[in-house]
Amino acid sequence: MKKLELETPAVIVDQERLVANIREMQDSANSTGVLLRPHTKTHNCPELAKLQLEKGATGISVQDVGHAEAMTNAGITDIFIANEVVDPARIERLVKLQERATVKVAVDDSVNAEQIARTASSHGRIVPVLVDVDVGAGRCGVPFDEAPKLAKKISRLKGARFDGLMGYEGQFYNVTNRQRREKLTKRLIARLVKTAKLIVKSGLDVPIVSCGTTPTASAAARVEGVTEIQPGNYVFYDLMQVEMGVVPEEKCAQRVLTTVISTPNPRRFVVDAGVTTFAHDQARFPKILSVPSATPTEINQEHLIIRINPKVMRVHVGDKIEFLPYHACSATNQFDQIYLTKEERVIATWDVTPQRKLN
Repeated sequence: MKKLELETPAVIVDQERLVANIREMQDSANSTGVLLRPHTKTHNCPELAKLQLEKGATGISVQDVGHAEAMTNAGITDIFIANEVVDPARIERLVKLQERATVKVAVDDSVNAEQIARTASSHGRIVPVLVDVDVGAGRCGVPFDEAPKLAKKISRLKGARFDGLMGYEGQFYNVTNRQRREKLTKRLIARLVKTAKLIVKSGLDVPIVSCGTTPTASAAARVEGVTEIQPGNYVFYDLMQVEMGVVPEEKCAQRVLTTVISTPNPRRFVVDAGVTTFAHDQARFPKILSVPSATPTEINQEHLIIRINPKVMRVHVGDKIEFLPYHACSATNQFDQIYLTKEERVIATWDVTPQRKLN
């Protein structure tokens, strides 16, 4: 099938760019001696996760128990849930997964750790746990100075095993200067490593120090003591990464293919993709490609309205137009499939397991 024959809206991914992105990040990790554990929330696609593993990834990260189940069902057996799991029913599912895979989980609360351990022990299982440390993102995680105490508590629990520390330096998405971003990343991740060393001095092993987003992964990997990085967006990249100066636009592998459904006047046209396609993450429009002078002006649930200069170019009902999403992760999660393309042809259809299918 030619890609322009696809029903729209559709997520299309260029094979050459995709593979190049995967290899480049893997090579970067290998060059520093750290393991690459890609965060698959970017695509939620088992086939793509398997490709990352084939190219050298040590395992994968996921966002929740549902995605861990989907990846385990696909045969992937080394998984880290880089998020807290607190609902009793989900803890039961986490424990049950240990029968088929090694599924680690992040914890930043002693009561939650006790719940996980108690449930695991009742089933004769042990759940590997990483202490989530707030390295400045202001989201989940304990402060640096509280991590050793929580690690010690976990180490004493029957049914849980303390496996190390994780940090998420997502605050650096707001730092567009590459040199400053790398400097700040190294400084904060060095504190995470220092915390790990304090825990070692207390008598515990800390086999894992895990961190690294796409824009900070290479800097984090160069901090001595880091054992693995967890970038996710790098498989596709997106307009956000381009604006941050992480990559040039030509490295972006993902597009959203749309169809012009209305041309009310020569200065305006409408495509069949809106919030339910792009998610309108951070209230930013996607970038329209191959249509000079066109600018998105309004987005609704199912429509994107675009202004155009008719003296430069005209579009017609039925034309297919590609967009570069602002945030690839949010856009992909709106779909059930992604289409892998080579030049102008679709060469594979890969299933996606979006969040709405898991609850």
